[in-house]
Amino acid sequence: MAVLGDMRELGEHGPALHASLLPDVLAGADVVFCCGALMRGLFDALPENRRGAHRDSSDELAPLVRQAVRPGDVILVKGSLGSRMAVVVRALTSASQDMRPGVREGAHS
Repeated sequence: MAVLGDMRELGEHGPALHASLLPDVLAGADVVFCCGALMRGLFDALPENRRGAHRDSSDELAPLVRQAVRPGDVILVKGSLGSRMAVVVRALTSASQDMRPGVREGAHS
C-alpha cells in the first residue's frame, strides 16, 4: 500500500513530476491513496482497481487509510512536510497497537 502526499517543493515541474511516478507506483503498490491537488493527476491515472482514495487533506485521508489496512500489509507513507502526512502515520501507528505492538512513527527497518 502506498499513501502519497503532494511534494510541494517541485515548483513549476510539480504536476509532471507527480505524474511521472505512475510506473514506479504501479510496480510497487497494490493500492494507492493520494493526498493533495498535485497528487490528483497521479490518482486519476491509476487503474481503478488500484485506487484507494484521494482527498485534499491528510485529515480527510487518514481514516480511510486506517480502515483499509489489514494485518500483514506493508505501507509506504510519503509526502513533503507541508502535505502533513504525519497525520496518516499517527492514525496508522495508533491502529497498529492492536495488530503489531512495537510499530512506531519514524521506525526504519
